Amino acid sequence: MIENRPLPGGAYLLRLACADARREEPRSRPGQFVQLLARPSAHLLRRPMSIHDEGDGWRSFMIKPVGPASCELVALGPGANVDAGPPLGRGFPDAAELGAGPLLLVAGGFGIAPLHFLARRLEALPAPPEYALLYGGRTRCDVELDAVVATRSPVLVSTDDGSLGFRGTCVQLAAEWLERRGAPTAAATVLTCGPHAMMAALHAAVGARVRRLYASLESVMACGVGACMGCVTPSVHGLVPVCTQGPVFRGDEVFGVEMGTSHV
Repeated sequence: MIENRPLPGGAYLLRLACADARREEPRSRPGQFVQLLARPSAHLLRRPMSIHDEGDGWRSFMIKPVGPASCELVALGPGANVDAGPPLGRGFPDAAELGAGPLLLVAGGFGIAPLHFLARRLEALPAPPEYALLYGGRTRCDVELDAVVATRSPVLVSTDDGSLGFRGTCVQLAAEWLERRGAPTAAATVLTCGPHAMMAALHAAVGARVRRLYASLESVMACGVGACMGCVTPSVHGLVPVCTQGPVFRGDEVFGVEMGTSHV
């Protein structure tokens, strides 16, 4: 471990040395995750953590101590050993796949980690696309702005109680942003990560008005490679493992689909 920095809202930003992380040839894609476990640990299974950023020889992760394994991780100091696997899962499409048009990045709570990484990757392009980053939480304590490294586009913040930024949900802020922009919203692409209910509400509110919506699902993953089938989610393709078929899905693949339903 290179650095373990506490954040005001109770989360920690861990930066780990990773030999496979290089700026010249990125090995991971925003939206992917890495399985982590402190060494030594009282637990056997590594825990999935979204990649927050990546540099030359390092990756960072935003971790909140909610269980015993994550508590072990955030208790480590610089120089400690962490058992880290390779980047796993399907991330967000790259700029070429997304095509032309503005991008709206909508993060709820800890969903900021992969979208921060996406914003950083977009800005590293020779011709960065137009984008906006929206970040929502229930209160100002749920918005970890210290985890957002300076980006070209300002971060638009919403809180349910109005204690910081826009008063309301990030879904309401996203709908307002699309309306305020004035240009045809059908050209915009929305990329989101956060609680499932938030993303489902976002899809219901704006999914039919934009070109496409991509969502990174949050799920408890054990193996990370689709073997245990403990993280399955209903989709138009039936029940699929989030760890290998996602975590990033098209909104129309996973929202409004009931358990056991298939359209293929």
